Amino acid sequence: MADVRLNFLKSIKYKRPFTRHIILIGPDHFSQFQGSIRYSNRDWNLSNGNLKFDQELFSKINFPLTLDNGIIQNDHSIYNILPNIRQLWPNSQIIPIIIGQKFDTNNLNTLIDQIKSVCKFDCLIIASIDFSHYLPATMADAHDSYTLDALLNQNLTKIISSEIDSPQSLYFVSKYAFDKNNKFSLFNHTNSGYLIKNPDIETTTHLFGLFNRFPSFQKSNIKTKLDLPYSIDQSKNLNSLGIRFFYGFDEISINSTLPNFAIITSTSNNKIVQSFFPITTQKNITNFIKGDEKIKLIKNYFDTITDINITKDYFWGTLFYDRKK
Repeated sequence: MADVRLNFLKSIKYKRPFTRHIILIGPDHFSQFQGSIRYSNRDWNLSNGNLKFDQELFSKINFPLTLDNGIIQNDHSIYNILPNIRQLWPNSQIIPIIIGQKFDTNNLNTLIDQIKSVCKFDCLIIASIDFSHYLPATMADAHDSYTLDALLNQNLTKIISSEIDSPQSLYFVSKYAFDKNNKFSLFNHTNSGYLIKNPDIETTTHLFGLFNRFPSFQKSNIKTKLDLPYSIDQSKNLNSLGIRFFYGFDEISINSTLPNFAIITSTSNNKIVQSFFPITTQKNITNFIKGDEKIKLIKNYFDTITDINITKDYFWGTLFYDRKK
């Protein structure tokens, strides 16, 4: 993703070539302090030059951030981005911040309001976030549709419940932008499962986007639904399916007449996409069925469907309904 990220940041540089103050926000991946926000005040000696801590801007922020240079210098949400920032904005200074997964949204609003008051026209906020994790590619795609719908429709409630590695970081940059009447615009969307053409592997996805006052499009009407043939106990399937399996849907329903598939439906104005995941449950532990057995089960089921308006993709286990027909 390094080349995609650099090209995206270059597109931002063309819009604002001169930026003195940069706030870089990301998840706290590794520390035990998930109820706090931590920052670094160190200067960064990078391979392409030095990047200084923004003491001038930081001195204006009156919020109890916790100093932790050690944790932040080892968190890839921060250090992966720094060489790009130094390359594109060599005269900028930076405040790196990582947000714990359990940090309260109300307290986050207080910090957002403070930064709004001190960040004027010469301030760039970057959220360094991975999106869907650990799930098959088509399920991750549906979760990203949920998050994208939230971004395009400025729905902060959906943003904080999105299946990403730092809802708090995305909430931060989104609320900051929405309060300034900026709207979201998508630059690129990647999915590691699609890139390596593997429908079963655990994926990581990324949405590259910016907030501005003149987006290329402003509204979305995407709804996502998970249908299950029987109830699945989340607490007993944290190791098999993972908690992220249950995130990122507008609706989850149980339908005992379904075959043994978890079925995800993504509905937009012009199409419906259904993705099928054969599952098996023994002693309350549910697992995805993968490989040749999965392919066989999907083929057997898809071959029973005779509607000529449905496009079948056996490899990815998806059905496409064109709503214009």
